[in-house]
Amino acid sequence: MMYGFLAVSALLFALQFLFNQQYQKISGDGTNSAVTLSLYLHGISFFLMFVLNGFKLDFTWFSILMAALYAAVVLGYSFSSLKAFKTANLSVFSIFAMLGGMLLPLAYGVIFRNEGFPLTKIICVVLIGVATAMSFEKGKKTKGSLKYYLAVFVLNGLVGVISTIHQTKPELAVDSRSFMATVNICVVIACVVYQLTVNKKITIVSPKEFGYLAGYAGCNGIGNLLCLIALTNLPASVQFPIVTGGTMFFSTAVSIIRKEKPSARTVIASLIAFAATVLMMF
Repeated sequence: MMYGFLAVSALLFALQFLFNQQYQKISGDGTNSAVTLSLYLHGISFFLMFVLNGFKLDFTWFSILMAALYAAVVLGYSFSSLKAFKTANLSVFSIFAMLGGMLLPLAYGVIFRNEGFPLTKIICVVLIGVATAMSFEKGKKTKGSLKYYLAVFVLNGLVGVISTIHQTKPELAVDSRSFMATVNICVVIACVVYQLTVNKKITIVSPKEFGYLAGYAGCNGIGNLLCLIALTNLPASVQFPIVTGGTMFFSTAVSIIRKEKPSARTVIASLIAFAATVLMMF
C-alpha cells in the first residue's frame, strides 16, 4: 500500500506542473505572482487538509517548529526558483532540483538513521542520476546561475529531510494532515505579511487563475500528504528515489498524452527512471 501511495504521489506531482504552467501563462513570473501563487496554493491546501482531518487540528511545539522550518524552506525555494527562471538554464535547474530532492533525504537516512545502502539502492541512484542528466538540454548560460542551482538543490532536498525528521519522531509529532495544515498556515501568514507590507493589499486572482491554483493545490497537497504517510512505514532512502523516478516517468507520460512530442532522450530517460523506481521496490 505504501508503494501505491508513492506511485499516486509521483503522478500528482507530475500533474501539478500542468496547473502551474497554465497559471504562469496568465499571471506571469514576477515576484508578486510567485507570492500570490504561494498564498492561494497554501491557503487552499490548508482548507483541504482541515477538511480531510475532520475539521480539527493537533499541535505540538515540535510540529510547529518543524512546520515553520518547512515553510521557510518552501518560501526560499520559491524565491530561488523565481530567480532561476530569469537567469538560469532551466534544464540544469530541473536536474539540480530533482537530484537534491532525492540525494539529501537519502543521505540523511543512510547517515543519521542507519538505513543502509545496499547494491539495489546504489544502482537506483546511479540510474536516476543518469536519467536526470539525459534530460539536460543546452540553453543560455548566465553568470551567477550556480548559486541558484545550489539553492534549489539544497532547499528541495531539505523538504524531504524535514519531513523525515518529523515523521520519525512519533512521540513528538502530530498526524500528517495536521502537520501539512500547519505548514500551510505558516506560508500563508508569511505571504499575507509580504503583500500587506509591499503592496498594501491582498492580490485577488481571477476565477480562471483560482481554478488552476485549486488544481495545483489539490495535486501538491495530497501528493505531499501521501509521502508523509508513507514515511511512517518506509525509510527515506527508499521513498525519495521512488518519488523522483516516478515523477520523471509520469511527467514524460503526461507530455506524450498531451501530444507535446518529447525528445527521444527524454523518453529514454523516463524509462530508465521507471526501471530504477521499480528496482527500489525490491
